[in-house]
Amino acid sequence: MEMDLGIEVRKNGKITVIQLAGELDAYTAARFKEVMVDAIEDGGENLIVSMADVEYIDSSGLGALVGGLKRVSERRGKIVILRAQPQVRKVFEITGLERVFPLFDDEDEAVAALQGGS
Repeated sequence: MEMDLGIEVRKNGKITVIQLAGELDAYTAARFKEVMVDAIEDGGENLIVSMADVEYIDSSGLGALVGGLKRVSERRGKIVILRAQPQVRKVFEITGLERVFPLFDDEDEAVAALQGGS
């Protein structure tokens, strides 16, 4: 049974925020990557991916994030993760990706980190 992934895109100033809800896995990762690519193509070189409502992430979801990071890096941008649930945060820590995707619990701090870094 496929769990759907809710995706909402909004702006916080010049930064694109992608809010996810559900499961980021082999069934939903391609759609998430499409949304990221569209956001990047629309000038969003810095992205915040909010995972407050993500219950599960697998290697496909991580792969989509890494693919998005490659694209934003070409534009000297970054991707940060916002409000990852403990089980999702653990996946980032186990894989070492918390060093690649900074984890934030506060959106204002995430925005400040992205603005300071660009």
